[in-house]
Amino acid sequence: MKRSQIYHTVQKLNRIPSFFQTGIKSFFIGRAVPFVGTSGLRFEKTTTHDWVASILNSPKVRNHLGQLHACGMVLLAESIAILIVAMNLPADKLPLVKNINADFVKRSTGGLRAKVSLTDKQIEYIQSAEKGELPLEVEIIDHAGIQPVVVTVTAVWIPKKRKS
Repeated sequence: MKRSQIYHTVQKLNRIPSFFQTGIKSFFIGRAVPFVGTSGLRFEKTTTHDWVASILNSPKVRNHLGQLHACGMVLLAESIAILIVAMNLPADKLPLVKNINADFVKRSTGGLRAKVSLTDKQIEYIQSAEKGELPLEVEIIDHAGIQPVVVTVTAVWIPKKRKS
């Protein structure tokens, strides 16, 4: 299996000294996906099994209540869910979002930290299925340790080139 470009890029970035990794990974991913960069997402852990990212409650992503805007919360979840799938996909597949379900259950306090994980079985499925669909639960916790939103991102993948 030929690995995706994101896999190779992230593997290289994971080899630099750990105290530089978050800033450099965030910069490169933000350049590839400008809205992610604009919102200030910080990518803390990026492995084939786990992705962790955070977003600060900065003025550019706040709502009228002074908390992180709902769109920022969903962006955080969607970004790590699709990126972990993309990292595990073969190079000839394209990851897409099929559905995002977000239930806002509490008001958030401060910034947020999100985590998504894949099992070995899920990774095998991603790498072997011609087309696939995978719902991913993204855990989002705020600075007070509260889960303000429950998010499921359904990722799908298709071949990059359509067969005639």
